[in-house]
Amino acid sequence: MAAGATATSFSEGTLLCAREITKSFGGLTAVKAVSFEVHEGDIKAIIGPNGAGKTTLYDLLTGIYRPDSGAIYFGGKDIVGLPPHRITAMGIARTFQTVRLFPEMTVAENVMVGMHHRTRAGFTTCALKLPLSRREEAWMKEEALATLDIVGLEMQGDSLAGSLPFGQQRLLELARALATKPRLLLLDEPASGLNAYETRELGDIIYRVRDMGITVVLVEHDMGLVMRVSEKVLVLDYGETIAEGTPEEIRSDPRVIEAYLGSEVD
Repeated sequence: MAAGATATSFSEGTLLCAREITKSFGGLTAVKAVSFEVHEGDIKAIIGPNGAGKTTLYDLLTGIYRPDSGAIYFGGKDIVGLPPHRITAMGIARTFQTVRLFPEMTVAENVMVGMHHRTRAGFTTCALKLPLSRREEAWMKEEALATLDIVGLEMQGDSLAGSLPFGQQRLLELARALATKPRLLLLDEPASGLNAYETRELGDIIYRVRDMGITVVLVEHDMGLVMRVSEKVLVLDYGETIAEGTPEEIRSDPRVIEAYLGSEVD
């Protein structure tokens, strides 16, 4: 099916659907025939040991890589083959495992970067400081501060991003993703490097984001956070799905326990 074509046969409320997606690099299959759905309003976690294919899966969902086979639908449309900026404009935003900020720009300016696809002023308009450019810049600053308020950074708007503690830099990256006004937010290891207090605060923010009408998927190693916030959990191992269910079901699944801890023989 061509990118952008309307898809059919989805369960009610499906926002994102991956069907049998596979991606190999040379002789290594990083993602193998993975299928899953994310419904509107979900908080869904994707977990698995290191090397399970989680970040590659995100790269496929956001257009960084194209799957070798399979299909990805968002809002009922096939998005395979679309470039990342088109997928972002459709309503998928993500954060990265490694913080990717502009350290010499202010906190507010970093958030404003996430709004570029929502503006109308072109290069010439901005360079000449024409009225449209000035109005948009004022609107963007106001919108950026409102977005920073969601993650508790509204007082740091004029600080340099590089001066923030690591935990706040993670929250800033989350705010920048929210500035794109996504329907679906993909979080890649959002609790990595955070202390226990910051992780609890992150869980509260994830709930807040969901209550704003944004569906959330998180790849995460912190099982305390996963079990607290997620309603469904998908487990990958060596690029394949080995389990999917509620946190309670996943916690006691022997295949999941073996993937993380090894079998008795191992």
